[in-house]
Amino acid sequence: MLRTYLNATVSDVSSTKSRLQREIHSREGDSSRFVPGHPLAGREVSGPAAARADLFADRVWALTPTATTDPARVEAVAELVTRLGAVPVVTSAEAHDRAVALTSHTPQVVASMVAAGLEALGDTEVRLSGQGLRDVTRLAASDPDLWTEILSSNAAPVAEALEGLIDRLERVREGLLEGESDQVRAALAAGVDGHRKVPGKHGSAPVAYAVVPVVVADRPGELGRLFADAGATGVNLED
Repeated sequence: MLRTYLNATVSDVSSTKSRLQREIHSREGDSSRFVPGHPLAGREVSGPAAARADLFADRVWALTPTATTDPARVEAVAELVTRLGAVPVVTSAEAHDRAVALTSHTPQVVASMVAAGLEALGDTEVRLSGQGLRDVTRLAASDPDLWTEILSSNAAPVAEALEGLIDRLERVREGLLEGESDQVRAALAAGVDGHRKVPGKHGSAPVAYAVVPVVVADRPGELGRLFADAGATGVNLED
């Protein structure tokens, strides 16, 4: 692209940055016009039928310029990202890849491995599940070919993140086998602390929400009526 369009600003949307940027610098022409990007938005399904107009709304869009990237072109891409409804965040390729290894790539592996364990259960046993199983395994429906490429392109940071996860799981397993309930609780409490760090909208600090359980009848129109009633009271809903 850089060699074909000699005056254009070029960006990308790949989910890992370090390897791509090394390839661009070694193969392409004027890399000062290349502004690496990664919108942290997407779905577990793909194709035109899965498209959504609000796909980028309030989502972080990482930009990882190098020392040779033209700052004016970074600003231009950031402006485009903002116009798409996303929130541009500038960082380095290395920091980006370390972060997504834990925040994006490891959750994909965990979801897939939890779902893979369901193969050992019969249909009746699988029915003994609540919403937690659906929440944890939602990502497992993602394209395995695509995710093999993503994980392979960020192999070292992902492997390091998985090592940390394995260590934490080992502590839980040992605590259960040895009857050390305090050890198990400490591991779970660490998860609560980590969950508090999950950012809110626009990448801002987490916001505490009031949780109001509502029983919704299983018939057409019930959700619409619930949302209309909530809107009438001036309450915003957070998914």
